[in-house]
Amino acid sequence: MPRSAAIRSGPNETRQTLAEIAIRKIRSDIIAGIFKPGDRLTMGMLQERYGFSMSPLREALAGLAAEQFVNFEGRRGYQVAPVSYADLRDLTETRKLLEADIARLALAHGDEVWESKVIAAFHQLSYTEQQNIASGRRGGDKEWERRNAAFHDAISEACPLHWLKALRMQIFLKAQRYRAMAWLKLPVSQTVAAEHREIFEAAMARDEKRLIAAMNIHIDNVAAYARELVLNGSALPSTE
Repeated sequence: MPRSAAIRSGPNETRQTLAEIAIRKIRSDIIAGIFKPGDRLTMGMLQERYGFSMSPLREALAGLAAEQFVNFEGRRGYQVAPVSYADLRDLTETRKLLEADIARLALAHGDEVWESKVIAAFHQLSYTEQQNIASGRRGGDKEWERRNAAFHDAISEACPLHWLKALRMQIFLKAQRYRAMAWLKLPVSQTVAAEHREIFEAAMARDEKRLIAAMNIHIDNVAAYARELVLNGSALPSTE
């Protein structure tokens, strides 16, 4: 694998900051399938790829272990965590429960400022999705993932329970590996764009039942499209 540009520490950069950058880079490569389930993550290989010293890499791997993107197994060191249908089902059902509770609270507490943020986030996501549709791209790239996360974050923002939102973000992040798999099996990207529009319109109509139903369909479809790859033990193809 080619070496990434080395990260040089400026006077205001701390070891923690470098560890956070390393977490994002390694996590992104795991989600993209560059590092596949079961791959060993050795210090030498990570230093060669990212240009970090050992200290921030150790912190990054510990952080990714806490997020369950990697596992630590004694003498074998760190390995990319496996994917499984049991894990996919668990994440799916947990996310549906969390999103439903957050949706109820967001609709109850959301004001016109909340509405304007949801509108803006949906506009940006919809623009990216329409560009992908027009060009024939499937979507699921970094720009789409960023705007997808911003849209779902905007809907949940009005929920007053911070711990509930923190749990939602943790599960949302963990589900990224399965979303990447789902994009490989998705027939057309219009499907996801239509799901997002239904979620948006339900939120703007303040229709709790419609919003929860739309979110459940959206979340269930990730599991439905990722299921075959997971059950077949198929790893994500490398995007490099």
